[in-house]
Amino acid sequence: MQLQAMLLSVQKTIVDRNIYAKAFIALPADNEKDAVSSVMQLGIQEDKAEEVFKQVVDNNLKLGELVNVGVTIVRGAQNSVKQVVTSITSVQRPAQQPAS
Repeated sequence: MQLQAMLLSVQKTIVDRNIYAKAFIALPADNEKDAVSSVMQLGIQEDKAEEVFKQVVDNNLKLGELVNVGVTIVRGAQNSVKQVVTSITSVQRPAQQPAS
């Protein structure tokens, strides 16, 4: 599944070799619960955290830039499900190809 949203931030923290990463995005407000925008925090899939962080840095994505956020649904605690980010790419700029 893909979301189109404005990128606010991507954060990565490493504690005892565990990577904790999250993305903050903004969607248009619904004018019922949110006025200016709806801000969401999504966890980044742990095994993709370094890759997603590198995509954002290498592609020089900026605050407020419109991005495609790849999201997948995974099983959470106590039979719940949660959405996790698997990729972040610019909507307006083609993705950079790795050097061969």
